[in-house]
Amino acid sequence: MTLIVLAVWAAYAIPGQTPARVPQSAGLPTVDGSPSGAGDVVVAQVEGLDFVLPVAREVTTAVAYHPVDNADTVPFAPAGDRLSGGSLSQQLADIFAGGGAVQYYLMDGVGGERSSSTAGLDVGAVPGSTVVSPADGKVTAIKRYSILGRYPDVEMRIQLAHDPSLLLVLTHLTRPQVEIGDAVARGDTVLGAVRGFPTTLDQALSRYTSDTGDHVQMMVLRVTPELAGL
Repeated sequence: MTLIVLAVWAAYAIPGQTPARVPQSAGLPTVDGSPSGAGDVVVAQVEGLDFVLPVAREVTTAVAYHPVDNADTVPFAPAGDRLSGGSLSQQLADIFAGGGAVQYYLMDGVGGERSSSTAGLDVGAVPGSTVVSPADGKVTAIKRYSILGRYPDVEMRIQLAHDPSLLLVLTHLTRPQVEIGDAVARGDTVLGAVRGFPTTLDQALSRYTSDTGDHVQMMVLRVTPELAGL
């Protein structure tokens, strides 16, 4: 659990005062079914397995990869095109290239010596947006913890059907809609909603969005099947 918390902490900087400014074109889907546009865009691959966008395209604010402080991670292979630079004026339409392909950034992060630069995947989204499973699998753990000791958060682990030795870890969720042992379907099963953090928490992704950088974070761990549920 300590390694997971360190990996999550790396996505944040020191407290700041950036006001939240949600893109005007972004809706706020409710957690009552798969949102339109979620689950039909491949955002990355891991060892040949496609992972789809976990939130609707219209609420996606940015896609970015970064290293994490965990040597057991299996790196994502990004889909789409890498963007250079970025600013708070980044527009929603720029996230997707022609035909719906994802455009992404590479960010710095703690753990560059221990993991790949694409070990962690942050998908920015409007707080409260529906999150669907990016891959087929089974929920093995749902844990509540605190970031920096004061920001409540939810971590969810999914054992991948494609390879039981791979464990997908998602963080920054709220209102979980599944239970341990549930089977989840790629692009269809609602996992919960995007967690919104206080504006005083300076999130690294905010460098590429027009809001405070709220997002769903994902990483994949290589574990033995026996340990996947721990």
